[in-house]
Amino acid sequence: MAHYSFSLVLLSYIIAVVGSLMALIATRDALLRPENSRRGLILLAALSLGGVAIWSMHFIGMLAFDMHGMDMNYNGWLTVLSFVVGVGVVYIGLMIMVLGKFKLPKLILAGILVGLGVAGMHYTGMLSMEVQADSHWNWSLVAVSIGIAIAAAIVALWLAVHVKHMWQMVASALVMGVAVCGMHYTGMVAVDFVHNAALPYVTSMSVTASVFSLTIATLDAVIIILALAQALSESNQRKFHPAQ
Repeated sequence: MAHYSFSLVLLSYIIAVVGSLMALIATRDALLRPENSRRGLILLAALSLGGVAIWSMHFIGMLAFDMHGMDMNYNGWLTVLSFVVGVGVVYIGLMIMVLGKFKLPKLILAGILVGLGVAGMHYTGMLSMEVQADSHWNWSLVAVSIGIAIAAAIVALWLAVHVKHMWQMVASALVMGVAVCGMHYTGMVAVDFVHNAALPYVTSMSVTASVFSLTIATLDAVIIILALAQALSESNQRKFHPAQ
């Protein structure tokens, strides 16, 4: 039976909500621009959603997981790859949505792509784990987690191009936070780690969980500050140049 730190689970949800909110704001601002000047804001939205709401939430959620006293480490390259996958697929999905007219088939195609990418980020992140244990998977729950990721992606992309008011974006971010965490923790329930002394011994991370959390928080803070600064800049431009 898996055990989690409630405070870190709560923190992972807050991170998912904040990242989702900033992504919605950046996408809203991008849609107010001409199509040929949207790419920068969409990249910022992808960093907020894929990097903060999904990737950071994942690793904070992993810290919340009790490994029953087993030491755990991460493969650096796979950890970086999981970040690139998370941000990259969200960027592609958002670009598909904001260019041209909204069409339902386009939403579904982009949602499936992003959902599979989010699931790919999650399981790449799990593959980056190094632990002296065998992994036993419940493939039915893995399929459920992928289904949640696709459904959440479709909803997130629809919200990204349709919500306009701040209260709508806040409410949407709260829902998106539930969806992102739902996918992650369903995926975690799908695997059981059983200690195997015959496997190579794994040394614990050279940094403490607190330092690892602080590193993730610093990266998130940089992205969120950039997103906030850009949102304020966009707001001021619309205020003083309403005709543009």
